[in-house]
Amino acid sequence: MTVENILTVDLEDWFHICGVDDVLPQSKWPQLESRVEANTLKILRVLRSFDVRATFFVLGFIAERHSGLIEHILRDGHEIASHGYAHRRVYEMTPKQFQTDLERSVDIITGITGESVRGFRAPEWSIRDDSLWALDILAQQGFDYDSSMAPLPIIGNPRYAKNPHEISLDDGSLWEIPPLVGTTPLVNLPLGGGWGLRFFPYALIRHIIRALNNAGQPALIFLHPREFDSHRPSVPLSLVKRFVVNGGIASTGKRLKRLLSDFEFTTIAGFLKDRKNHCN
Repeated sequence: MTVENILTVDLEDWFHICGVDDVLPQSKWPQLESRVEANTLKILRVLRSFDVRATFFVLGFIAERHSGLIEHILRDGHEIASHGYAHRRVYEMTPKQFQTDLERSVDIITGITGESVRGFRAPEWSIRDDSLWALDILAQQGFDYDSSMAPLPIIGNPRYAKNPHEISLDDGSLWEIPPLVGTTPLVNLPLGGGWGLRFFPYALIRHIIRALNNAGQPALIFLHPREFDSHRPSVPLSLVKRFVVNGGIASTGKRLKRLLSDFEFTTIAGFLKDRKNHCN
């Protein structure tokens, strides 16, 4: 049986970068040129050509200003989930601030789609050891799944589970869907998206995905619209941040097409539905 992998998109603009408030503060966002629509349409054209559906984690700030784009994504058959409202790391918020940010995003998205929001991804995979309380809030709010815990050093914890799994909480349960990583004796490699997907040899990424699929497990891939923009505005970032955001960005489109040619993909909702059917 062919295993379907999971394709996701963090729907945010070029200026939604964590940790650069001194350069791109939220107060300036409304005045900045938005490039999210043109770049997202590039992604949608590729997905349409391969007849693939993805889960779009939509930032509330974007949905508020680009409702037509959200409707377009929905018409193409993709799943709409939440990426929060203001692109803030969860561990930099209090539980109350997180809940307010979450509810604001859900209200905006639901107002556009008319459908409930069942999934969440935190900006920069920021549900980690010091913000696990966010999982309880998601369960209390009726979410089915989260995709915010990276089994990686620095941004997450290498000891986190590398495959989709169900977490039992006080107010029910929640599926956690982590990104693709490659395991080495020294460190887990970030292969599922961002600079890792762009820089590591494609043969390595393909090998890891095939090994997962042979074991009956899916790989989760994540993309950002700005990774499809060859003329994005220049921002004075640190050397490390510049590499993470822009390094190897020209390869993203080619990598996506190779992945879609080599593997089957579905949404997170599609994965969970299939997993439930196999368990019944």
